[in-house]
Amino acid sequence: GMTRLVPAGTGTVSIILKGPGKAWGSIFENADGSFSATFGPGSLNGLNLPAFLKRNEQGGFFALDDVADGSLPIDGAEIKASISKGVARLDKAEVNAQKYKIWLSGIASYTGRGLALSGGIVPTGQPAQQQPAQQPAASGQPAVQAPPPPKQSLFFVGGNWSTPFISPISRGVSGQ
Repeated sequence: GMTRLVPAGTGTVSIILKGPGKAWGSIFENADGSFSATFGPGSLNGLNLPAFLKRNEQGGFFALDDVADGSLPIDGAEIKASISKGVARLDKAEVNAQKYKIWLSGIASYTGRGLALSGGIVPTGQPAQQQPAQQPAASGQPAVQAPPPPKQSLFFVGGNWSTPFISPISRGVSGQ
């Protein structure tokens, strides 16, 4: 049932599930286990990244469908999730593109098809979080401040698999 933002390319997928059920649907609803996937170069169809970044910067929630008229070439993707009672908890979900790294974390429910994910888009080669300032030198000189945090676009994904909505997450006063 998940057809949005699935990488197109060569990859390896592993699903290990156990649970009671008489049909696939009931097994997925009650399953415990894990899911992992890695993809090489390909594309992430259904995402116009410049439009997504612009809408996220403007604030206010928007439907993913509003920015689904594009395709993003990717260098690779990795997804790892633990599954408990039909709810997947994303342990790692990263897509690496030429200029950006996109990450997601949170939960997705099989039964209700609900989404509660947080995510971010950060320029490639830069850490996703602000680095702490350096300590003062032994000579007593003042501390050297770390460089400013990278411009990371943070967001929340809610709704359900067929109609996800995006809500920007603003940075706090401290920049975090």
